[in-house]
Amino acid sequence: MPDRFETEISSNQTAEHVPTETAEIYTDKSRLEVRLRGCFVTDCKLTSPSTGQRIIVLHSDPELDVAKLTASHVMMPVSKSEGVGGQHGYPRWADYHVFEASSNGPDSKRIGLQAKRSDLGLGLSKIFDITENALTTRTTVTNYETSAARTSLGEHLYFNLPDENTEGLTVNGETLDELLGDGSEASIMQGNAMPYTDFDGEVAIKFPAGHTIRLTCKTDDPSQANKLILTVWHRPGNDSICFEPMLGFSGETGNEGLHIEPQSSQSLMTKIEVL
Repeated sequence: MPDRFETEISSNQTAEHVPTETAEIYTDKSRLEVRLRGCFVTDCKLTSPSTGQRIIVLHSDPELDVAKLTASHVMMPVSKSEGVGGQHGYPRWADYHVFEASSNGPDSKRIGLQAKRSDLGLGLSKIFDITENALTTRTTVTNYETSAARTSLGEHLYFNLPDENTEGLTVNGETLDELLGDGSEASIMQGNAMPYTDFDGEVAIKFPAGHTIRLTCKTDDPSQANKLILTVWHRPGNDSICFEPMLGFSGETGNEGLHIEPQSSQSLMTKIEVL
């Protein structure tokens, strides 16, 4: 029989309409807005220091009362799962509360969000830092149970791609076909996920609109650094392309490559920087 938390998440998954309350932080030249149901990023604008242009960096569908919003969100675990919340886990269905988090410096703004959970399973929190040209996210998973846990963690980042136009899109100076193999771009745009196996924690993505974004991800635990991967995916019909940094997921380990001891935590830090 489902426990209370599983019932709550199931109810949130199937809701026809969900609360649209958001939290936001901003500077004079940047803005971040996050929906508290699911911790979906509903707005992210950053300013290029080289051109002064204010850029819509991350895509969000406009109907914010949809439970499964097409917008950037956490994945834990990364892939299909029989656990609470199914694929990508409970974090995108949970409610979050804002907690106080000291700013990371005079030129940045910070906000913290904690997923509400009514049992002692894996807890999740996020801290967002924004400056004029960068968004940094630290996602932390804490194991409150008495035995070790195995999971995976990732960020499902929907980058803005107007009209699904990939002409001029490059990663580290290469087209998707050059980076991932012939036919990869067409396959991705048809809705197939493609892993970038040579990912070393940082890529420079040039978008057709002309701006370049440096995407960096890392973990605090050196022993986990070799478990970082990057997957590229597109939802057909949507003006976005996803670059998804992941920790602890692979074809060999599935969703269980991230090991967390009792009363311990693991974090994934992701930085989106407009150059």
